[in-house]
Amino acid sequence: MPADQAPAKVAADYAAIRAENVARYGWDTAVLDLLGQLYSDRSHFLFELIQNAEDAGATAMSFELFADRLQVRHDGRPFTADDVRAICGVGHGTKSGDLTKIGKFGIGFKSVYAYTDSPRIHSGEVHFRIEAYVHPHPVAPPGEDPPGGDLAGEDLAGRHLAGEDLAGEDLAGEDLAASTTLFVFPFDRADVPAAVAAAEIAAGLDALSGETLLFLRNLERIESSGHQVAGTLLRRRSASRPGTGRQVIVSRRQAGRRTDQEWAVWQRPLTALGEPGLRAEIALPAWSGPDGTRLAPGQASRLIVSFPTEKETFLGFLIQGPYRTTPARDNVPEHDPWNQDLAGQTAALLIDVLADLRDTSLLTTDVLQALPLEESRFGADAMLRPLFEAARGALATQPLIPVAGGGYAAAPQVRLAAVPGLGDLLDADLLGQICGAPGPVAFADESVTPERDPLLWRYLREAVGVAEVTPEAVLDGCTAEFLAARSDEWIGALYRFLDRNQALWREPSAPGDKPGPARSAPILRLENGAQVPPVDTRGRPAAYLPLPSPAPNAGVPVFPTVRRSVADQPGARRFLEALGLTEPDIVAEVLDHLLPRYASPDPASLDPAPLDPASLDLARHEADLELIARALVQASVAGRERLLTELGRTAFVLAENAGTGQVRLLRPGDVYLRTADLELYFDGNPAAWLSADSYGPWLAQLREIGVRDAVCPRARQSDHLGYVPVTDEFARHERGLAGFDPAASLDGLEHALANPSTERSEYVWNTLLVPARHLVAGVVERSPRESFDDATAASLLSPIGESAVGAAWLPAPDGTFRRPADIDLADLPTGFARDEGLAQALGMIKPVIDDAERQLGFPPGFLRRLSAHPDLIERIERELRFRGDPGRGAGK
Repeated sequence: MPADQAPAKVAADYAAIRAENVARYGWDTAVLDLLGQLYSDRSHFLFELIQNAEDAGATAMSFELFADRLQVRHDGRPFTADDVRAICGVGHGTKSGDLTKIGKFGIGFKSVYAYTDSPRIHSGEVHFRIEAYVHPHPVAPPGEDPPGGDLAGEDLAGRHLAGEDLAGEDLAGEDLAASTTLFVFPFDRADVPAAVAAAEIAAGLDALSGETLLFLRNLERIESSGHQVAGTLLRRRSASRPGTGRQVIVSRRQAGRRTDQEWAVWQRPLTALGEPGLRAEIALPAWSGPDGTRLAPGQASRLIVSFPTEKETFLGFLIQGPYRTTPARDNVPEHDPWNQDLAGQTAALLIDVLADLRDTSLLTTDVLQALPLEESRFGADAMLRPLFEAARGALATQPLIPVAGGGYAAAPQVRLAAVPGLGDLLDADLLGQICGAPGPVAFADESVTPERDPLLWRYLREAVGVAEVTPEAVLDGCTAEFLAARSDEWIGALYRFLDRNQALWREPSAPGDKPGPARSAPILRLENGAQVPPVDTRGRPAAYLPLPSPAPNAGVPVFPTVRRSVADQPGARRFLEALGLTEPDIVAEVLDHLLPRYASPDPASLDPAPLDPASLDLARHEADLELIARALVQASVAGRERLLTELGRTAFVLAENAGTGQVRLLRPGDVYLRTADLELYFDGNPAAWLSADSYGPWLAQLREIGVRDAVCPRARQSDHLGYVPVTDEFARHERGLAGFDPAASLDGLEHALANPSTERSEYVWNTLLVPARHLVAGVVERSPRESFDDATAASLLSPIGESAVGAAWLPAPDGTFRRPADIDLADLPTGFARDEGLAQALGMIKPVIDDAERQLGFPPGFLRRLSAHPDLIERIERELRFRGDPGRGAGK
């Protein structure tokens, strides 16, 4: 034992102390019974006893439980007369000004009264018991007969702190006889039976963990044994570690089983607060393995004031310091100025800890997860707010964020990868170029992902300000110049990355949908080194895959192909094929060598310039048609679809104007096949174009590529109920009934009806109008409701009907042409189909109605007009019934 801890000869004047306390508290001290009820868990007094031993400078202590009492020993400084006064007082501890002595005798010791009414203390020359909380009485030393019938003294001689072999060390105890302080706590409270007291204390002793010793300065060993106790030995060992902290191992052996906990601990003297002897501390759990030491956050963390309080810190590490607590040490006043200043010192220590871990390569993303990440838990006026601010500021300005490939960087030099794989594609130099930074920029460590730890991800992005790099941003930076400077291997890696992220190169899924950004980025490396987008302005692949071997025939057309050394890399060809690239074939020859010769200088032009027939090489044109015909036969399904799309966009069909005889090259969809019927129908029409006479051998192919062989109505399709949607707007809904489209039209109809002949009129009647009779006239419903409740109906003519009803185009028996309303169906030539539906739609005369009108004396057209008003007919019918009723007539 150190010389300064040698037992002092103390002759405490217990009578004088009792007299002082009677004067201070009175004889009736029952109210002090509340001091024994400070804690919701009565066994918490064990921590107060441990703290008292720590304050006394003890290095070892023991708890020995009996059925009727608890005995506690430690080897710390013996009691003085001032200690006797303090332990018998309330709030008058000998070190009340020392913030480290939170287990002051004044209040903390009073927790023992939860189980005992007469604690006894033997320490050095001091031997006394306490009655009524504040009245000391002398007792015999241990082993001596008590005077005046006092309780028998305890046998302290021969007692020692039993040592045991721990990690190869001999911890054999020593005979503490005269140098040990002994507390005896009889279970003599009337309201707490001895059996209850023993059971609760046994449970408390068995629950003591190695962390109990973690932040203590003096105590290195705690033993517990006795009645109902499993028998536990706690041990603390400390050693220096690389950096500024220290390594602390706390061990716990119970029932023959030993567990060790390793901690990395850092401390900061509170010199700035005028207390250089005090310290703030931070501890992180550590694990030592074959790869070295690893630190990781703990699960729950309560603020430590030597021992855990009830104050949750929401940190993944422990913080400890001499915070001011409530008397029960269950809470920490947040707005106490000392506590706020102490939190600031802990925040400064946190910055030092992060720097130390970085310098020793122990600062990992696991450690970052232990930081104060959720700002909502650290409000602006919260006591621990300085820790949040300190961590955020340090990561934003100091190289403390682990980056891919090793090392650390500050927030401005770090980026978060929005998707996996970006870090494999872009090193720090390339990422810096992509981001437009003046120097290298590194991705955060690969483990920082929104899937693995969304909390840390959001913290770095939103609180610290680390920018996120998306694949779209990378593609924006992939200019032709940037890509041209990359190796073939890098381009292949880019393709593999894109293959894993299909949204980057998807085709538009619906009209108005944007395609993937890779479709317009110059990602294709051609054999000549050029970088081009994968899709040209017409939406088709801009290049081809290289053939298995170079073509031996020099006369074979040359196609733009992806560089072979890129396409042959693993995974690259799969991506290129998914993108729609194929090897060059007959379809490629048509697309890349044939059709470009016919392309208009303005691809969007709908009115190509007239062609001088003399300028067209008809032999080559026919050869082109033959090549197109073969390509349609030989193409794959996808190739054929692509070919038809491009053929439909190209003005390569030789056509003659039906009215002027002018010759042009037109798109297939703008041309009709030259058939006898269509020549008859379109004759003289300057808006109609018919295919060239020489196309006889390719009529089937012309039909396939979109040249029309019949005049078909341009009309909207009806649904399965026969409704044709016309208008669908807010509070305005219209639909045609029975397949009627009020906007239906027919190419060339107006010109044909304005220039009638019997043959042309017969073609219009039989071939065009009879099949489309439902499109001539019909009913349209209108309603403000989508369900068409309260709808109104209107009978309308379509453009087809308006042209057919208004023109004089039907041949009459007298050789003239009449409007449908002026001619009877029966008067049409015999070649006209007798279609009552079409006749009704066109409003043609019916002989029976005319005869009835003449016989009844009605004016011409009366019955036809009347039939259009069913409500009027019903009123006339009611009136006739009324007038013909004999009963009503008799009444008159």
